Amino acid sequence: MLKKSLYVTFIIFLMFSVSNSVLAQQNAETTQVQTAADIFTEALNDYNSGNYALAEEKLNKLLKEDLDEGLEFSVLYYSTMTAVNRYQTSKAVDYLEQMNKLGFQSGTLNWKIAELYLNKNNQFDSADFKEALKYLKTAAELGLKSNNFKRDLAYAYLESRELEKAETIYLEIIDSDPTAVDYLNLAKIKEKQDDLNQAVEYYETALELNGSQSSLYLNLGNLYQKLEDYNSAISIFNQGIKNRKDFAPYYIGLGESYLELGQYTEAETALKSAVEINKNSYYGYYLLAEVAEANGDLNQALNYYSQALKYNPNYVEAYLGEGKIHLDREEYYRAISRFSLAVENNPDYAASRYYLGRAYYGADMLEAARAELRRALHINDNYQEARELLDKIERELDID
Repeated sequence: MLKKSLYVTFIIFLMFSVSNSVLAQQNAETTQVQTAADIFTEALNDYNSGNYALAEEKLNKLLKEDLDEGLEFSVLYYSTMTAVNRYQTSKAVDYLEQMNKLGFQSGTLNWKIAELYLNKNNQFDSADFKEALKYLKTAAELGLKSNNFKRDLAYAYLESRELEKAETIYLEIIDSDPTAVDYLNLAKIKEKQDDLNQAVEYYETALELNGSQSSLYLNLGNLYQKLEDYNSAISIFNQGIKNRKDFAPYYIGLGESYLELGQYTEAETALKSAVEINKNSYYGYYLLAEVAEANGDLNQALNYYSQALKYNPNYVEAYLGEGKIHLDREEYYRAISRFSLAVENNPDYAASRYYLGRAYYGADMLEAARAELRRALHINDNYQEARELLDKIERELDID
């Protein structure tokens, strides 16, 4: 009986051992390490689904392995693209450099890194056009020729002040696939080259292609102002207002243009609309003060200057505006106070020094006046009014 029990126990033990062995083998098969191709496929699925963090984790794992050449290129390519999509510029550059060391080159990756430096999605504080241009040039050398790529290259040249190169590329683009932005940038180039009439033509073409872009009306209106064609400026700003009634800069432009034409009622109406839309528009209040002065309402002008300074306490022109009113009223000490604040806010502005000198002269403070006028001429030795007043004061002081 004891013998049978021992046999049964032994058989059960053998069965348990065999069973455990089979289970262990099956478990080992199911937990077998995935192949590199399997991991890459999973990483690619994560990338295509926008799960860039998961993709990066798997791709980094693969980079630690000994991969064949084709797979290594693919892993580095998507590692770079993952870093680009996560706005990780330094990582993207590092992966690209690894590719280059291994003899792999990609125009597309150079372009994508350049887009980060161009700050196209406003993900950084500012763009770095010098770095962008470096990668864009490499991409061009590697054969990229699409118009979208060319637009980035031309824009980088434009912002780097290589205007002729930018212009050449934009002219190539508009021959085949023009957009309003292409003509807008050509207009900017022509403005920088002081070819204002050609700039006007480009802006007008841009408006024909896209009449909804606010900056086009604004830029063209401002350009007409530079050309002193204020009636055309008024027409363009009014067109912009029809397109977008809540854009304060249009009304500012209208106000400026009406002021230049001496149409003060229209200027006031436009400028009041501007400050109603943007209550913090210190420049709008400043222009309203100029309108009030032109209408002879000096107290109202002082109120508007005060409003301008409320929203911009460092606005030198508003201090000068106040000071000039006090100067004309022969309120010399008040004028000295306002002009002194103008000087305090911008010591290197010759006009502030000149008007402070005039106020000192009006208050019979000749030495102080002489000192300020000398400072004004030190800043701008062609300041004729300062020179004439200084000569007059020195004659009165009997200074040779």
